[in-house]
Amino acid sequence: MRLIIAAVLGGLIMFVWGAVGHMFLGIGEAGVSPMPNESVMAAAMKANITDAGLYTLPGIDMKKTKTPDEEAAFAAKYKEGPIALLVYRPTGDEIMSPKQLGIELASNIAAALVVGMILTFAAVSWGRGVIISTLVGLAAWLSINVSYWNWYGFPTNFVTSELIEQVVGWLLSGFVLGYILRRRD
Repeated sequence: MRLIIAAVLGGLIMFVWGAVGHMFLGIGEAGVSPMPNESVMAAAMKANITDAGLYTLPGIDMKKTKTPDEEAAFAAKYKEGPIALLVYRPTGDEIMSPKQLGIELASNIAAALVVGMILTFAAVSWGRGVIISTLVGLAAWLSINVSYWNWYGFPTNFVTSELIEQVVGWLLSGFVLGYILRRRD
């Protein structure tokens, strides 16, 4: 039962920290810019992209085996540029819908449950629990965001803001997770 309570509280702390970071500290806006010529670009996308998905420019069909000529042509286009990554949905949606907020909260609680399980298996003191929780946030950032920066060209200030969000969030959650799940002698 302590694990469930710790996971819910730890997840809530991550959720609230995320809201504070995005809404008041500007963490969510770092490195994100509006699309230039938005109406023209939106019209072009609506006219040419029908399915929701993750698109790359230059594009290559990753599902099929490429000939050496296709590989060389792709490499030349990639070297020449432009290079882009587009997350696309052809229809609109609500901003911060209850469904999106619920999924975010559930994922934060699930992540806190995983960290709580690590702390439970490790049977550590409160201080070590805080350190381990913080290191989990750092490991997640290194594994995901540095790769996005390296391979897809995510802006450095976006990736740096994600470092702050993850490390500070897991530090704060670690205070609660570490306290509730600390080894009891």
